[in-house]
Amino acid sequence: MDLLSNDWFFWLVLLLLGIGMGFVLGRNNNTDLIRQNQLSKQLQDAHTEMAEYKEQVNLHFADTAAAVNQLTDSYRNVHEHLAKGAQSLCDDPDTASSLETISGPAKTALEHQAEPAPTIRPPMDYAPSSATKEHGTLDERYGLKPKPEPQAPSAYDIPVTPSSSQ
Repeated sequence: MDLLSNDWFFWLVLLLLGIGMGFVLGRNNNTDLIRQNQLSKQLQDAHTEMAEYKEQVNLHFADTAAAVNQLTDSYRNVHEHLAKGAQSLCDDPDTASSLETISGPAKTALEHQAEPAPTIRPPMDYAPSSATKEHGTLDERYGLKPKPEPQAPSAYDIPVTPSSSQ
């Protein structure tokens, strides 16, 4: 029995070849897969670009900090140079002594922190439980002036009523 002479075998091979070719053509022409690959590449490019941008920002701020430090050192050197020149060239002793105090060592940040900070009392935004003269903003008496006490009429005052006859 010859396999090639059978009709069913011929049609089966043809069917398998058709399925294989359809799968290959469908896989290559799949627009969703192509779109997915494009979006994936765009996302990867965006991540790379963002990482490069962050690196540039970090480098920029590091360079700026170094430049500010150099500027501060240059300013300090110029100030010291001017103070020394003024001290050596100035004839007035009062001016020279004032320049020495200017160019002398300044207080450090630790000395500034050692000074006690003034106590600032926050506003009272509650009704205090003690009976004080101050009332918090949530107290029902806040902002109201106390009512004056009614004065009793003097014992010597005689009430006058208008008379209806004239």
